[in-house]
Amino acid sequence: MSTPGRPKGEYRSAQHEGATVSTPGRPNGEYQSAQQAAQRPAGSTPAGTLSNARRFVWWLVVPVMALLAVLTLLQYGHRIADAERDLQRQANEHAQELAAIASPAMAHVHDLRKALEARWNDPPDGGPELRAALSERRAAGLPDGWSLDQAPLPARSRFGQVWWAPEDSRQPEALWLRRAQMFLEAARPVHQRAPGFEATWFAAAQTNISFGYPWVETPRMLASMGVPSLMAIEPRRLEGVARAERDLVLDPRDITFWGPPYVSQLNGELVQSHGAMVVVDGRYQGEVSLDFRLDALQRMASGWQAGAVRVWVTDRALNVLADATQPLQGPAGQGLADTPVKAPLLERLPLTLAAEQRQALASGGAVLHHDKGWVLASAGREGSPWLFVQAVPLSSLRALVLPTLLPNAVLGLALLAVFVAGQWLFARWFVTPSVAVLSYLRQLSTDPAAPAPELGERWRGWVDAVTETFALQRTLQQRERSHEIFKLAMVDHAPLGIVTTGGDGRIVDFNPAAELMFGVPQAQALGRLLADVILPPSRRNEPRRVEGLSGTLLGHHASGRDFPMQLMMFRVQIDGEPFDTAFITDLSSQSEAATQIDRQREALRQSEKLSAMGTLLAGVAHELNNPLAIVMGRASLLEEKAVGSGLEDDSRRIREAAERCGRIVRTFLNMARQKPPSRSPVLLNDIVRAAADMLGYTLRSHGIQLDLVLAEGMPEVQADADQLGQVVLNLVVNAQQAMANVEGLRLLTLSTGVEAPRTAPASREPRVWLRVSDTGPGVPLAVRDRLFEPFFTTKEAGFGTGLGLSVSRSIVREHGGELILESAAAPAAMPLDTSGAGQATPGASFRLSLPISGEASVVTAPMPLDTVSGELHSRVLVVDDEMEIADLMRAVLEGAGFDVATAESGAVALELLGEARFDAIVSDVRMPDLDGAALWRAVRARHPHLARRMLFVTGDTLSPQARQVLEESGCASLDKPFVNADLLAAVRSALAR
Repeated sequence: MSTPGRPKGEYRSAQHEGATVSTPGRPNGEYQSAQQAAQRPAGSTPAGTLSNARRFVWWLVVPVMALLAVLTLLQYGHRIADAERDLQRQANEHAQELAAIASPAMAHVHDLRKALEARWNDPPDGGPELRAALSERRAAGLPDGWSLDQAPLPARSRFGQVWWAPEDSRQPEALWLRRAQMFLEAARPVHQRAPGFEATWFAAAQTNISFGYPWVETPRMLASMGVPSLMAIEPRRLEGVARAERDLVLDPRDITFWGPPYVSQLNGELVQSHGAMVVVDGRYQGEVSLDFRLDALQRMASGWQAGAVRVWVTDRALNVLADATQPLQGPAGQGLADTPVKAPLLERLPLTLAAEQRQALASGGAVLHHDKGWVLASAGREGSPWLFVQAVPLSSLRALVLPTLLPNAVLGLALLAVFVAGQWLFARWFVTPSVAVLSYLRQLSTDPAAPAPELGERWRGWVDAVTETFALQRTLQQRERSHEIFKLAMVDHAPLGIVTTGGDGRIVDFNPAAELMFGVPQAQALGRLLADVILPPSRRNEPRRVEGLSGTLLGHHASGRDFPMQLMMFRVQIDGEPFDTAFITDLSSQSEAATQIDRQREALRQSEKLSAMGTLLAGVAHELNNPLAIVMGRASLLEEKAVGSGLEDDSRRIREAAERCGRIVRTFLNMARQKPPSRSPVLLNDIVRAAADMLGYTLRSHGIQLDLVLAEGMPEVQADADQLGQVVLNLVVNAQQAMANVEGLRLLTLSTGVEAPRTAPASREPRVWLRVSDTGPGVPLAVRDRLFEPFFTTKEAGFGTGLGLSVSRSIVREHGGELILESAAAPAAMPLDTSGAGQATPGASFRLSLPISGEASVVTAPMPLDTVSGELHSRVLVVDDEMEIADLMRAVLEGAGFDVATAESGAVALELLGEARFDAIVSDVRMPDLDGAALWRAVRARHPHLARRMLFVTGDTLSPQARQVLEESGCASLDKPFVNADLLAAVRSALAR
């Protein structure tokens, strides 16, 4: 019987006597039964075997000859490639010669440009000869600038030509004439020794002046440019200047160029211009250009022509400048005046090139084959405007290469003779004895007692090996059957999913673990494609090979659940047919554990960041305490002094702004202060206003309108103000982030009130409540139930830890309250005692409710600063190392009727205490020489009646030193910044002690 899910006959039952037992991975028939050996075809007789041996020898000869032929073809290819490399080398050599021709022209232009830039503002004075040689010219009866047309021949030979044609017709400026003479004196000797230089010119950018060498009469030049006068050049000159300045902006380093070749209208010669921009102090001043005759290119191309090779010289756009076989000339040898110079090279080639071949040819350094029997080679040099191009018939290269392959043909004939002679020896020494051994093997497969053949000593080992092999065969068959049964048991009970597919990718085996993993019974999985069973539907149509599925993939359960899995694929060959076996591990639990660890790690990182940020903010707030205390106190004093004057309102505004800054700083310090939770009666409205002050700028900078709808006369709640402030801040920040991408109105509403009493069945005492509602996108229904779970967040990666709402709800519940996400209709339906506070708004709405701790708080105004009680003439000693703070406290206390003395350090304070009587001491904690703690200890020892009447004023409430002093002394403290009324109240309280 066959095993379900495996190819029929792959594993045979051990009960079938004499049947073949194959092992996966081994060719079927490694061990053959007696019945199969008896059924061999008639062609396997010894005579047939001898014939087969002869064919075997020829099968050896043919591949060797084929190999020799392949080697010959490879050698032919290498020789052709060598010939092509030689063509490229020649092209590179000729390209170097072309670059050498262009080099003097580039050096000449470079030298002139450098000379102008170096002496642009102070050119040498060459004398009055150039000005004397200039004469005014006219066009159509009107003035048309100045030129050297009327100068004598010696002057024209020396100075060349100068054109000056400004719009106002003024005479040539001396500075420009000095520049022109310097330029022409430098260009003249170069032209005298360089016959290929047509003309050197400079065209200015700031005015209509140009000069060059040699002399050219003005009408001829104007005719070549197609303009009637020198002044008519101005529009064209301005366009060129604008174009050059744009080019300089794009690339300030690209100041040299080669122009396109053209036929000179002055002498009918083919020329090409090389120019460079003159830039002085970062400003474009003009261009130096050289017209270079290209007749030398034609002479060089003709000298390079050899045999069937075609040679051209082209520009970078493949326009032919020289043709070795068809020189450029006009009709009847009249020059190039009427000849189209920009004749593309492709019109002269005896073949057609594709676009990419043309591009490669234009780039230089390329060897191109062509299907019409030509090989093209091109080469160029950086800075050179020309390419050397040559075309060689492929037949010419073959004629050079084929004679070198003759030794291969001789070697092939010799090998053939050796194989024919070796065939006879092979049959005598090997084939006949091997046929006898084969016959014995066949007899032994049917008869274990078959006699061994009589052969020489050389073949006796083979006969013994055959005898021992067949004896071992029967033992191995039994062992193989046991081994297959053992492997089947391992596969069926393995904890991993094991799936085997055939060569067509369809499943042939599906173990029980795979059935549980994918939810598909084995009967339904057999015969289906592997991807259709284990992959999600969205990925089943992706073109992929079975062996390409290895790695970490997404698996699919029949119930619709996707899960991560690890898949390893192995391939074996059975009877020549490939089979792939996949070992699959479900990674769901590992993935969930890794995700949880990542969330916790991210939460810890965010917590550390928030802790560091809190420390930083606390440090900034501490640094602001002293200056804020001075501003607040002085503003209050100024307000008192300005009563009834025009400055009263300004003073009040300064004081209110300073007090607002002080509240923000105190809020920062309260958030950063590390202390155990302590609950006291607090007003929810005060906490909301503090949060609004702290985040007011952030909300405004994000375009969010803040609306505070706070009920009056709210009762107090017993709570930790810092923890509740943290909850309110978290809700406001969440709302601000939710509205970050909202278009249109961004409104954040903070409303408070008192609930109406609830009756049965859900009876509850009234509570104070806070609602934080925004106009953001709201919370999707799918995540509302999970919103308060730890580490769950709807924000993008990097914008949240998933702990804010969870921690906030925990804090509120610890206070006996509740924090919920309201539905869209809940706010309007909830009974409130404040009109308008329950209107529904779009977006999200969070509601915080807390139990009431007592009656409504009564807000009392601070005691006026000028109130004088029984403390009149009480003496107070103010000790602070910052004299601004000391002077401020002195002014406030003296204004209230106290007699005040100040000391800038603890040591000075002790001296004053020894000289005069004081009723109370107001001291800073941190001072340079003798700090507040040391001062208190000295006072306790020397003046014990004042030890309980000390008031510590400090802006460093977070430091351990300040906390230690306050705990040790038991004295009262006042945090900076403070308002004047707080200082007076604290001093009066100290006096009462």
